[in-house]
Amino acid sequence: MSFRQDFAALAGIGVDPAGGWSRPAFSPADIAAHEWFLAQGRACGLAASYDSFGNAILRLEGEGAAVLIGSHLDTVANGGAFDGAIGVLAGLEVARRIKAEGTPGAPVEVIAFRDEEGRFGPFTGSRAMVGLHDEEALARARSLDGVNLSDAMAQAGFKPGNAPRDWDAVAAWLELHIEQGPVLADAGVPLGIVTSIAGQERLSLKFTGQPDHAGTAPMALRRDAFAGAARFAAAFRDEVLAAGDDDVRGTIGMVRVSPNQGNVVPGEVLLGLEMRGTNSATLARLRDSVTELANSIAVQEKLELRVRNTYSDAPAPMAAWLQDALASSAASLGHSTMKLPSGANHDSGIIGRIVPAGMLFVPSVGGRSHCPEEETDLGQIEAAIDVLHRTVVELRRNDREKASDRRTVANQSGIAG
Repeated sequence: MSFRQDFAALAGIGVDPAGGWSRPAFSPADIAAHEWFLAQGRACGLAASYDSFGNAILRLEGEGAAVLIGSHLDTVANGGAFDGAIGVLAGLEVARRIKAEGTPGAPVEVIAFRDEEGRFGPFTGSRAMVGLHDEEALARARSLDGVNLSDAMAQAGFKPGNAPRDWDAVAAWLELHIEQGPVLADAGVPLGIVTSIAGQERLSLKFTGQPDHAGTAPMALRRDAFAGAARFAAAFRDEVLAAGDDDVRGTIGMVRVSPNQGNVVPGEVLLGLEMRGTNSATLARLRDSVTELANSIAVQEKLELRVRNTYSDAPAPMAAWLQDALASSAASLGHSTMKLPSGANHDSGIIGRIVPAGMLFVPSVGGRSHCPEEETDLGQIEAAIDVLHRTVVELRRNDREKASDRRTVANQSGIAG
């Protein structure tokens, strides 16, 4: 099998009649994709298994600390064929090549994490492997369409819970992913080396005023919740731009107006917003200034305001030495690269808090992602796989040399090892 054959085979799983691909976590299509992945690993002589959470793992044995590669196989509803999938397939191809080469070195693992897209919560699979879940809360988790995680996992033979591993036996984590944005394509650069994964601050703002008749309530006497929310929305964008950081993003993605009738002054508006950036201090200042802005507008409009921080996650820098290793491999193969942050989060953002992590991006045509039109040139993906392969070969060789040095020191000291 080759990468292109793998890609075509996986793209046949979870095709949605409504368009695109739908492989929600622990759905029959998601289960089939993971079973297919493990079968491909077994076919080329790799050990294949699940951890207790259902993360699928292929392993090539070796000596020393393992190099991990991977991503995820689940998709959003009516999503694309590339997001996550190419990272898993790239890892499979790299492990297959190294197995065929027969060169000794450190172990290699390829991991397909469950539920990266957050059907049951953010990064439930990689968070389980790191041991970050509140297991009682996890057991109660349910999707927006009302499916219990426990019931969904039971279909695949698993139960909710953490599935921690020995991270001391891991040297590095690498992930290949589509950019999901337009930067690389606009610059005409075939490969991106990720410097950091953006942190996030998510807020829920509820402006409460007084519902009144739209025809009889004088403008000057109204406590119009939407008027306050609208003023805030316009000022929020200016606040984000004023942060003076090109990596910062701010989005109001959810608005609920009540009672949402054309002849009634809105009495309540709920806003869901998020801010992303690669600098923790900038994010914290922006969170505070946005909260202060909302309070100020609420006072001016004679509204009550409730602010809740619904999610907070610090930026996750990628390891500088892995950035260098990827850049060196790309240069040796004649490929140009550029460094850029990732505004989207990935499993690397979870794993990179435990072990050194590196990410390689390939361009997204038109910057499109999470939609059927998601597209990346297969030749560019194959070039990225070559870079990943060379990087992993070097990491395995270096770890083998370190292991040899450790044995030499142990033997000279009379220490068994």
